[in-house]
Amino acid sequence: MKNFFIGIDVSKLTLDVALYSINGNERLNHLMIENNPDGFKKMISWIKKKKIDLKEVFICMEHTGVYANAIVSFLEKEEITYCRMSALAIKKSLGIVRGKDDGVDAFRISQYTYEKREKLSPSKLPPANIIALRNLLVERKGYVKSIAQYKQRKNEIAVHQEKRSIKRYTSVIKILTKKVEEIKLEIMELIENDPELLKTYTLISSVIGIGFVNAVSFIAYTNNFQDFTNPRAYACYISVAPFPYSSGTSIKKRTSVSKIGRLELKALLTMAARSAIINDPELKRYYQRKFNGKRKPESNHGQVLNAVKFKLICRVFAVVKRQEKYVVFKY
Repeated sequence: MKNFFIGIDVSKLTLDVALYSINGNERLNHLMIENNPDGFKKMISWIKKKKIDLKEVFICMEHTGVYANAIVSFLEKEEITYCRMSALAIKKSLGIVRGKDDGVDAFRISQYTYEKREKLSPSKLPPANIIALRNLLVERKGYVKSIAQYKQRKNEIAVHQEKRSIKRYTSVIKILTKKVEEIKLEIMELIENDPELLKTYTLISSVIGIGFVNAVSFIAYTNNFQDFTNPRAYACYISVAPFPYSSGTSIKKRTSVSKIGRLELKALLTMAARSAIINDPELKRYYQRKFNGKRKPESNHGQVLNAVKFKLICRVFAVVKRQEKYVVFKY
């Protein structure tokens, strides 16, 4: 039974902690600590001074990337129940909010935790190898983005800049490209050292259109298909699933995908879908049959491409569920 609800507003250097009791609003219970082990111990002492059993505590915080990793690891080690929620979900639940203050935000999170206590599920860190894969993918993404920027800049100034400047741009691009290759080798080493990950990677890679980056992304962001077992849920997670938009009799827009989700994963899958349309005869015929051949704004290219993405998601989940490689039928 959880009787005390704590909201934590996470930032790079500090944590704002606020306590909300099931017996009433205790807004004055606010504590600011450093975002390090000493600060975490101070928070535990603060809770115990109030004669609160840690088993009665439910802690909630927003997803803030790497800044929350230390506190989450500490909470798991101490076996304290916690959950990490989307910042947008918390914001939407608060109604009209004026101003911005970390202490107030922490209290709002604690209040949100109390109000949603029956629906919130405790979070848990994925295994260390999954966390490592996610970190490597993020690092790789940064290098790839920088390569694209340097290449664009190099092409823009090619006519107007001295040869020495072009040479420096080329040198930087080579260095970054080498870093991307190093990350790929490190990722493959992680996967090859884990039989389960290696088997999943082999199965996923058998699906036409799914390359190295998409295969690793599926593994990393589904926690090797432990967090997602339903392709529709994952499609919703990466903004591929369409939703209706209508109200009464006057507002009825066409069904479309939501922009709330992991759009970077959707972008990666877009590349996979384009490749599949070219290399998979079945999906190529499907695309040609559904595409109306028109140009924007009448073109339905985006809708058909989105349908191909969903087919790829279903195929990936199917091969993992059946533990069999994808079979290409010859027509």
